[in-house]
Amino acid sequence: MLAQPSSARNVLIKPLSQLYDVLRCYPIDTALDGCEVALSESRVFNSGGFADCWQGLFLGRYKVAMKTPRGRFEEEVRTRRLEREAKVWSHLSHPNVLPFLGLCELDSTSFLVSPWMENGDALEFVQKRPDADCLQLVSAVAKGLEYLHTFEPPVIHGDLRGPNILISEFGNAYIADFGLSELNIEGYNPNYSTPWLIAGHPRWQAPETINANTKEEARRTLATDIFAFGRVMLELFTKKVPLSSIDADFAVMIMVMKGEFPERPCDEGIEDRGLSDDMWELMLECWAVDPSQRPDARSIVVRLSTALETRSERVSSPRPTKRLRISEELAE
Repeated sequence: MLAQPSSARNVLIKPLSQLYDVLRCYPIDTALDGCEVALSESRVFNSGGFADCWQGLFLGRYKVAMKTPRGRFEEEVRTRRLEREAKVWSHLSHPNVLPFLGLCELDSTSFLVSPWMENGDALEFVQKRPDADCLQLVSAVAKGLEYLHTFEPPVIHGDLRGPNILISEFGNAYIADFGLSELNIEGYNPNYSTPWLIAGHPRWQAPETINANTKEEARRTLATDIFAFGRVMLELFTKKVPLSSIDADFAVMIMVMKGEFPERPCDEGIEDRGLSDDMWELMLECWAVDPSQRPDARSIVVRLSTALETRSERVSSPRPTKRLRISEELAE
């Protein structure tokens, strides 16, 4: 679109919108402009660690999320952060990874654009929906994580937690926010800033990250993603942030640094939401102090698929009633 004259771009918007209605395909050219994307709200609807998100319109009618770095960064720093995130995100395509629409600049401000998710983030969703299928959501997140970790080269998400998992109007889970993501390749980039390297939240961070003494030790890894995934399981099954009984983040950090595990939740109905003995064991494995002892994403997907199959079989084959069992005994 940017290669077209302004008048031609305006003419193309309607047919592009009609084509999108039929195909639901996103732009191949990720360089978007004001003819294709515009802000629809004058206020920020969500703020993360480094960025603000706004609501916008794609092709004049489809709601989108528009993300821009927050804070008094120099323009060069802002651009570099957006380009780094776009570099990783733009190559990804999976049913459980939020699609990347493109990068646009409006009034000298750059934005990363993605589809709008009607049901907000995962924690918000399960809190509002008593009927939410927590086990299915956890399984979907695991599939998205497996895709990232088996990508070539593998992608480390770096900030996996409930607020960074978005839910569509149909209840599908999408891993989002690749602001702290990086490719798992040989070689360490010393140009990454200290705030970027240590960014994240202690309630989802692995002990080796919190205990790090150098920039290189603080680097996120596939194993730190797995640790965070275990915390996401806890978050969705309990419908609370991890370690919610501890108010101070500093106290959480001390607990994690000591290698201490959360106590098994015993909330009413939590087993019905999917937190079985097998799932608790999986969570403990994800939180192993030794990163090499944590399961990989592929094995997690297999175990969650098995849990879903077991649940399905149990539901489709209800236990016989007491009267039926007595009748069978008399018949013998």
